Amino acid sequence: MNVNRLTLSAVMFVSACIIPTLAGAFCVQDQYGNQYNLTVDASHGYLYGTVSNAQGCATDWPVTGSYVPTTEGLAFELTAANPLGNMDTCQPIYKLKGRYPAFSWFYIGGFGEQTTSFVDCGTEAIADPRVGGARK
Repeated sequence: MNVNRLTLSAVMFVSACIIPTLAGAFCVQDQYGNQYNLTVDASHGYLYGTVSNAQGCATDWPVTGSYVPTTEGLAFELTAANPLGNMDTCQPIYKLKGRYPAFSWFYIGGFGEQTTSFVDCGTEAIADPRVGGARK
């Protein structure tokens, strides 16, 4: 993982586990090539920024979320909102939930049956951007 994108700024010892904490700004990418440019509010445990959509939907989506260190890893939840609602045949809103870097997709109707992990921005997408993700 590129240290400019995920800074291991501090290490916490929680029940004998070592857990990295997020700091500053970083960029990660999902399996469809959507890039999450996030800023960390470490004092409150918040994440916020934009998703640069690579699936033919509205270009930039606002994203907000939160995270907390746990004994199983860094738990997080992000919510991305389509600025066009559902006017572009894409999802109006979705959530990514997991233990960093792994996550699952969730939609208004529930679990999206898609589980994957974040990778560095600029990595080649591994899934067909025409199906799943923001287009499910």
